Amino acid sequence: MKKTLLLVFSLLSIAAADSAFAADPAVKGEVSATGVYTDTSGNKAKFNEYRDLREFGVYGDIKLNCDSEKYFTDFNAGDFGYDTQHYNLNAGKYGDARLNLEYYEIPHNFTFDAKTPYVGAGSSNLTYPGAAPAASSANWNTFDYSIKRKNYGAGFKLDAVRPFFLDVSATREERKGTYAFGAAGTTPGGIAIELPAPIDYTTDNVQFAAGYVKNPVFLSVGFFHSNFSNDNLSFNFRNPATANTAATMDTYNLPPENSFYKVDFKGGVKLPMNSKFDVSLATARAKSDRSLFTSYVSDVTAAASNIGVQGRTGIGLSSNTFNGKIDSNSMTAALTSKPANFIDGKIFFKYYDTQNKSDTITTTDTTQTPSIFTNTPFDYRKVSYGAELGFRLPARFYLNTTYSHVKTNRTRFDIPENQDDTYGGELRWKGSKFMAARVGYERLNRTADIAAGEGLEPFIRRFDAASKNRDLYKAAVDLFPTDRLNISLTYRYRDTDYPDTTLGLQRDRRHEFAIDADYLLGKRARLFGFADYELIRYDQFQRQLPLGATTGFDPSTAPTATAFNWTAEQKDRSFGYTFGSDIFIIPDKLTLTVQHSFLKSDGSIDYTYLLGANPLPAGRNQDNIDIANWDDYKLRCWLVKLVYSVTRAVSITAGYAYENFSYSDDQYNGYVYVPATTGTNGAFLTGAYSDPSYKAHIVFLSASLRF
Repeated sequence: MKKTLLLVFSLLSIAAADSAFAADPAVKGEVSATGVYTDTSGNKAKFNEYRDLREFGVYGDIKLNCDSEKYFTDFNAGDFGYDTQHYNLNAGKYGDARLNLEYYEIPHNFTFDAKTPYVGAGSSNLTYPGAAPAASSANWNTFDYSIKRKNYGAGFKLDAVRPFFLDVSATREERKGTYAFGAAGTTPGGIAIELPAPIDYTTDNVQFAAGYVKNPVFLSVGFFHSNFSNDNLSFNFRNPATANTAATMDTYNLPPENSFYKVDFKGGVKLPMNSKFDVSLATARAKSDRSLFTSYVSDVTAAASNIGVQGRTGIGLSSNTFNGKIDSNSMTAALTSKPANFIDGKIFFKYYDTQNKSDTITTTDTTQTPSIFTNTPFDYRKVSYGAELGFRLPARFYLNTTYSHVKTNRTRFDIPENQDDTYGGELRWKGSKFMAARVGYERLNRTADIAAGEGLEPFIRRFDAASKNRDLYKAAVDLFPTDRLNISLTYRYRDTDYPDTTLGLQRDRRHEFAIDADYLLGKRARLFGFADYELIRYDQFQRQLPLGATTGFDPSTAPTATAFNWTAEQKDRSFGYTFGSDIFIIPDKLTLTVQHSFLKSDGSIDYTYLLGANPLPAGRNQDNIDIANWDDYKLRCWLVKLVYSVTRAVSITAGYAYENFSYSDDQYNGYVYVPATTGTNGAFLTGAYSDPSYKAHIVFLSASLRF
């Protein structure tokens, strides 16, 4: 808070000083205060996910503008003392220099009153009393999953020495809080443990740009440096799977510290025939170092209970420290031209290359087959080129055509190369005073070079790089039959097919439709509304094999009770709308706003086991294996607001808002903190994200003074 107050005083002091040397400045602004009462039931963290609305609160806002012929000052601030407080100052001399200072906070609340058997949630040491954590969560410790971000920024731009310019800025982001991390008690398998891990990150960025701007030339050089630091590179926890003591706790690694820099050059020159050539060159480096563990917790003995029978397995490393370093280089060139009124175009070329100079570490584990593993640093290179041509046609038609080719090479064991060809066109029409329309089509053809593999690899095609064909259709109509009525309709359909995929995602289809309307009913009311519908469908074909299988990888193999194919048809439907009205009870004096919003998402997965004549596993049938609730939610909102303009400078607002968020997902429905206490399927959970449903009533009253 001290830092915040000091920053506020600094901003106000600078603003006052700036106004002092301005001749006859024009000062205007707005000061407002809003009192809020909130009654929330259910998940208060979800309700306040990115905001800070308390049961009783007073929120203030200040906007100031001081403007003269030569100088300017803009200052705005709000939510003083809350987790969403913000301050921003822009001041300077027109055409010569500009100073910017800012500070703002953003909360991200995940779950309040989560539970854990551990003591010290959010610290770097998690332990619990006794030989093993209690199976009942009744007496567990409570804590909050929440992260708070503080952002500081300053920038200075100098244009006084034209045609040269200088632009310098620096930012800092601090993140502190507690976040849910998952750990396996042993490898492979073992119990699952949800851990409240500490978050204490700091990211510092510095950016510099200097250049020359004078028609017809633009030149600039830039430098960017970022440094990420973490006050907790790891944290320790007692592992219930090994019954270890506070003196022999396991360790969980957190994100390592790293640094990044980038140097770039940008240039442009205007050419004859309304043409311009632009080029950009950049080189960058990312570095990060990390100490490595020389053992892991493994299931070394078999027993009915998973408590106290596992131990550590040592591994050999060619180096106990991993030094990561990735260099990248990029180049972009583009030529745009409009040689005649009826035609314009662009051609471009892009190149991006990474060189992964990170360490190669050899791991030796005699308990596994194969016993030696060596990591492969990931490199890739992407080269693309293309063109756009636009044609102005008779009857106020405009046709835009595009083509691009992208070739990607990567050090990847399954798909080392892709080639993408994308072409499309869009036709626009503005031949009517009351209507504008546009239709478009885009086609993507992707080919993939497949590397040889063993087991399931010859049949698996991972969708991010697999061969695919994608068709995209889009259409839009804007109607404005009168000056008071505007209607906009849009539709998009995307169909992606993976023709070479046997096992994996085979098809992805998406429909999107939206309508937006606004109608001014004389001088008494304005009606507005919006509606959106989206349907997404994914089709998968996969294969189930028993653990440790050495045969039966071919999907054409006849099914058995433990080796068979299965399909999944996933659907996600979302629908939302908003409608409302501004009613001018007394024009320019008293306005009533009524608004209602609704958003619904309905997801499901239809599984089918292709077992042939073999029976399904005990207790299962083709219906109860489906997931009916897959990230299903509904959000209903109502807003009623009355604004009274006492004078041109003073206004009073009173209102009421209601929010109702309901959520259902089969992975959370029937949630328990300890789903099992014996066997390899046990778990100790904390309730993270378990039930985000809530209801909230919000009453507010605000007053505003403009000057």
